[in-house]
Amino acid sequence: MLSCVVMVMLMEWNADGAIYRRMSLDSLVQSSEFVIYGRVIESRALWDPATATIWTRTELLVIDGPKGQPGKSVAITEPGGIMNGRGVLYPGTPQFKLDQEVVLFLYRAPGNRLRVTGLLQGVYAVVADGLTGERMAQPVMPQPETAFEDGSPGAQTIKRLAAGQESLSHFLYVIRQKASNR
Repeated sequence: MLSCVVMVMLMEWNADGAIYRRMSLDSLVQSSEFVIYGRVIESRALWDPATATIWTRTELLVIDGPKGQPGKSVAITEPGGIMNGRGVLYPGTPQFKLDQEVVLFLYRAPGNRLRVTGLLQGVYAVVADGLTGERMAQPVMPQPETAFEDGSPGAQTIKRLAAGQESLSHFLYVIRQKASNR
């Protein structure tokens, strides 16, 4: 019985009393209508009378669309934001910055809103590798911590692997392959 309880605890993430199931890359791809690599070009808060809360609408310029046919830009809408001096924050809900580059896994929610699949699990930041300048995809969801000795041979590679970083081009290729195997 104890082994079952431990196994369930490892598969879930608890944020403020809500339970979110960890999603593999396969399940993120399969659960998403679109997967995009894009750049944030606009973000603004708006009041939604239907849900009686603040939502943030973020528009992204689509640089690449490894799954679906998203068009030249997409607008995603997530609950929370700051409007007229009032702020609402929902744990696990992604927030974006102007000009930020990301890979997003998106699904269509009620009200025809595009939302991020799996909350923060569906967001990968695109960053430049400090040594090579190569674009890397890195999950924004916190990863288990890894200890290593700074300055040791391969420390940069260990840091990148511990952060879950991989080449952006390879990551998008893998997503295309997974999307075509449905």
